[in-house]
Amino acid sequence: MSTPVTAATRNRKRSLSGAAAAVRDRPSLTGRAVVLAGVVALLVFTLAVPTRELLHQRAEINALRSDNAATQSRVDELTVRQERLQDPAYVTSLIRERLHYVLPGEVGYVVLDPSEAPAPSAAATSSSGNPWYSALWTSVQTVDHAGAPAGPAPIVLRPNAPR
Repeated sequence: MSTPVTAATRNRKRSLSGAAAAVRDRPSLTGRAVVLAGVVALLVFTLAVPTRELLHQRAEINALRSDNAATQSRVDELTVRQERLQDPAYVTSLIRERLHYVLPGEVGYVVLDPSEAPAPSAAATSSSGNPWYSALWTSVQTVDHAGAPAGPAPIVLRPNAPR
């Protein structure tokens, strides 16, 4: 059994197929879409520079805050050191440690690091029986004879030197 097709059903089918054809024939980019895209692009370009500046300024503020925190910690360290330097016992201990001061009646010892070479002894420096001025004179004569050129020193001129 088939259903009878009425005129209303045929008209509805024609109107639906006509609407689909109208949608299919309509251009995909309308004037409203172009205007909307232009407005969105204008907003993006307008807000890009202030947003970039805002991000740059926030990064700069964070860097300055970290510098400020580091400087404040250094100030706190120096304040503690200043307070310690007000104590005479601490100052005395620093003097004794750094300058090797000893109080009257004490014997001071300095322990050398074993990796350091010992100072040359007086016996090693005066092992030769010659006085110091003869060694000086010998070195002067050696330099005089070794550094003397065979003839006068040549004068070298640059090719573009003024004459």
